[in-house]
Amino acid sequence: LRDALHGGRMHHAWLLAGAKGLGKATLAYRFARIALGAKHTGPRPLDVDPEDQVARRIAAQSHPDLFILRRGLNDRGKPRREIAVDDARELGQFFSLAPSEGGMRVAIIDAVDDLNRNAANAILKTLEEPPAHSVLLLVCHAPGAALATIRSRCRRLALRALGDDAVRAALG
Repeated sequence: LRDALHGGRMHHAWLLAGAKGLGKATLAYRFARIALGAKHTGPRPLDVDPEDQVARRIAAQSHPDLFILRRGLNDRGKPRREIAVDDARELGQFFSLAPSEGGMRVAIIDAVDDLNRNAANAILKTLEEPPAHSVLLLVCHAPGAALATIRSRCRRLALRALGDDAVRAALG
């Protein structure tokens, strides 16, 4: 992702695919921090200083160029079972505006699996006609269940669990 961003080959939509619990959403937020201007520090490609102002605003979900689409709460304050179409339509409104800070606009959909049929169709217009200087990161636990029209408009980044030996080496 970082190489695509800095190499001028950034696709407008990425399907972050893999089993639940692999860190797909974490990857999306880490990428958003770099894409929206946090200063890179550390040995890994997406490491930033957690005290960086951009990183702090993203952690607080208050950055004006970041949009997060996920299940909201129902009237009783309980999590909804799916992402509703009204929430999905806000994505188009977000991308209709120019970037507030002159750089990119980033949207994270967490997760595509939670979109109801109408919500999935509502995000297609943005995927079909992506605005300039924007990127959508779609977290997806079961890519085969996502609409084919969504999958076909995204570059797929498949994530897999590390093997036991790789985990031991990383911890060592």
